[in-house]
Amino acid sequence: MLNKSHLTDSLYDSTSHSISDSDFDIATDSNTLSALAFTSLPLVLQKPLLQSKRIILIANNPSIDTASLKALLQPTDVLVLFNDFIHADFFANHPLAKDLPKLLFFRQIGDSKLHFGLPPRSNNVTAMLDMAKQAPLGILFGNAAYQFPMPCDDPSPADDPITANRVLEIPEQLEKLLRSDEHCAVLSEQHSVVADYPIFADIHSSAPTSGFLLYRLLLSARLYIQQKQKAETPLSIIMLGFNNDDKTAHFWEGHNWAFERQELATPPTGVEIIRQY
Repeated sequence: MLNKSHLTDSLYDSTSHSISDSDFDIATDSNTLSALAFTSLPLVLQKPLLQSKRIILIANNPSIDTASLKALLQPTDVLVLFNDFIHADFFANHPLAKDLPKLLFFRQIGDSKLHFGLPPRSNNVTAMLDMAKQAPLGILFGNAAYQFPMPCDDPSPADDPITANRVLEIPEQLEKLLRSDEHCAVLSEQHSVVADYPIFADIHSSAPTSGFLLYRLLLSARLYIQQKQKAETPLSIIMLGFNNDDKTAHFWEGHNWAFERQELATPPTGVEIIRQY
């Protein structure tokens, strides 16, 4: 297993230098990890990622408006959205945004059958159907594949009360997508890319935040992408709306916020963090 300093050096430093046997071992482990990270992604997104120039991870941050998104997005981007993602209609229907490949990450709720952002919880099912018609759509489930739960499977229904506008059942077209090996994959919260993450042993389900987990996965995968593209510089990663202050309402104690903030305080080359507008 790589320690943090070895992982950082091998993933972030693309300069050439003379290598020792230990350097070679580290590079080999890094290449293996990057290939594992890339193949952890849904098949439908692997080709678009090899052709893209930027990956943009977009947090559920209310300070992000569509005007900012219009100014930021480019035709060679791949977008990453989380759970009950913001601006669903924009991403599904805007002339530029709708044509961009997208990766949706839905995190499992504890040990339940539920995932945040999918029925019977609040969701963007209609937008997902529209997205799938326009561009490659990959879906990652946290820890377990989607199990098509019913409202009675919700262990904490008061956390997300059902409204008249809630989609409670998966339409047939989307059900086929969610059962597709090409479009969907399961991502463990204990994936090798976060093997060094300090969890809290006394807190059940302690794990990285969704944003940090996907950041580490894509940071590792971009080394594989760089090698396949035979590019001199790695793919750019933009993290949009990921705050490092207390203005965000949800700071679950099972995430190691201090560890994540420390790492993201000095992002590697090619990684840009846009916290708030």
